[in-house]
Amino acid sequence: MGECAVSDALVSTHVLLGTSSGGGGVYGQSMRTLSTIFTSLILASALSGVMGTVEPPHVTSVAPSPILTSPKPQVLKVTGTGFAPGLTVEVTQQGNTETFSGAAVRGQSSTAFEIAVVMAQPGAATLVVRNTDGGVSDPFALKVEAGQTGRPEGPTPQTVPVIDRVVPDKATKGSVAQLLTFSGSNFVQGLSVSVTDPTGTVTVIKGTAIDSVTREMVKINIVLDIAGEYSFLITNPPGQSSNSVVVVVS
Repeated sequence: MGECAVSDALVSTHVLLGTSSGGGGVYGQSMRTLSTIFTSLILASALSGVMGTVEPPHVTSVAPSPILTSPKPQVLKVTGTGFAPGLTVEVTQQGNTETFSGAAVRGQSSTAFEIAVVMAQPGAATLVVRNTDGGVSDPFALKVEAGQTGRPEGPTPQTVPVIDRVVPDKATKGSVAQLLTFSGSNFVQGLSVSVTDPTGTVTVIKGTAIDSVTREMVKINIVLDIAGEYSFLITNPPGQSSNSVVVVVS
């Protein structure tokens, strides 16, 4: 609330009180006007507080990391806070900026989304999120490294892991590890599982922490101790990442 508006309200109060001695009717009208003025002051103050709490977007992690170069699109899982509907994403590499919006931003929530990006050259790259209200994230540095040598055509499509489903897809919150089974295709030994919990924290499960891996099935035991949505993403050793699946914990 500006000082001018408050001053005007106080002047109106003084004038109305000064005229109250003219009669009961005038006095009653003055009090009703005073009530309206102070109600407006309180409402404006409350709205000002709400308008001032808009959260800008903030990127906390991008998976996989590092990103290995490839001539084919790779799925990047972006996590953070303050992601608003209708946002746009800018990825800058080698001085060129590519913008993603609409259907190109997949599986969006306030804490995560996915985009498919071609990273053909190693080196520095950055990712920026822009909300429709003007909020802009700080540039998030992406680590892009050269892929395996001797494969100029890049990884074949068959090496990209695909998750068809996860069992169970609903679980009860608890402090004891629960078994999750991912069914799909193109899973290879040495893969990792990226887990984004309901708070946006990302944990990578790999090595002996993974129970078993076959080409069509991956099993892990994990503690699900926070209510909400857990998102899972599988990444094969060359760096190709799968689609994400969600387990709802209540």
